[in-house]
Amino acid sequence: MKKRENPNAFKHAINKDVLIKMAAAIRKVYPPFDSKQFIAIANDLDSLELKPRVLRIRDQLKDQLPPDYAKALKILLTSLKSKNLSGFDLWPYTEYVQTYGLDQPALSLNALYELTQLFTAEFAVRPFIKKHPKITLAFLKKCSVDSNVHIRRWASEGSRSRLPWGERLETFTKDHRPTIPLLENLKFDDELYVRKSVSNHLNDMAKDHPGMVIEILKKWQAKAGTQHDAKINWIIHRSLRTLIKQGHPKALELVGAFQNLKIKMSPLKLSKKSYKMNDRIAFVFAIKSETKKSQKLVVDYVIHFMKSNGTTAPKVFKLKNFELKALESVSFKKSHHLKEITTRVYYPGIQYLQIQVNGKTYEKVKWNLENF
Repeated sequence: MKKRENPNAFKHAINKDVLIKMAAAIRKVYPPFDSKQFIAIANDLDSLELKPRVLRIRDQLKDQLPPDYAKALKILLTSLKSKNLSGFDLWPYTEYVQTYGLDQPALSLNALYELTQLFTAEFAVRPFIKKHPKITLAFLKKCSVDSNVHIRRWASEGSRSRLPWGERLETFTKDHRPTIPLLENLKFDDELYVRKSVSNHLNDMAKDHPGMVIEILKKWQAKAGTQHDAKINWIIHRSLRTLIKQGHPKALELVGAFQNLKIKMSPLKLSKKSYKMNDRIAFVFAIKSETKKSQKLVVDYVIHFMKSNGTTAPKVFKLKNFELKALESVSFKKSHHLKEITTRVYYPGIQYLQIQVNGKTYEKVKWNLENF
């Protein structure tokens, strides 16, 4: 059976209208540009997914612009003055730069500097980091103190080791030290947009070098003072989210959550023993303090999903971070939707659910996913 086409899929944003706008903007500054031929590739786009559509437009730009890269790039950048192109319209432009300008880093990086203010060049800068690391990192360091928020954010986001949907920077997974000067310039940034990127950058880093990230955050916390304390605490919690889910003791300690808890956990109860796809696993439990002191709790739940080979693998989900007061008892009621997602394949059979508090896991409770 042929897969049903989704008319609302984002790929349809790269369409004939974009080609028309782009052709008009380019022809205004470069009259030899063949608008008719350029727009005709709209027929090719219908059968393509999102990224192939972008690449098809990029290649058509290459065919129609002057063969000299510097001249072609000048035309593209000048066409921006029309202000008719913005956002994802400009993705073919950044692809053009990273594909055809890799051997001219100075010219290309300056072009990406202009483009990222209109559409993020976080993916396009990565080939330059790989081929020209010293030149590119020096350029990004200057960008990290730029007055434009999009430029500052680009310095951090573009150099992340594990940027989603971007090619992995394997060199940085082995040694993250080259990007630390960028983050040092951004750690107290006034814009949450930038600080969010810093925290994502550090979260990537923590997957390879947890100890180094914890030490960086401790140092920042010590330097923050009252003026920047709230900013750094926010960055700390977001940067350590993966380590906290993993129950990393030092990460938990940095957010004030210790593992030597004095609590009593009530039995975990599920709404039923067997579920179907699209059901919700409803569960309840309670935590009671057994001390006269407050305790900071990071409460998660772990589902051990069945794998294709019959074993199970844990996936941690956030539940609640809170202060458990002296001798207090707190009840929890939660449900987890067993819905189809692109990042998980479900398999029927016996699976498990358990509660995790400050990295410590408690008794597993069995549940069954029925055949489907």
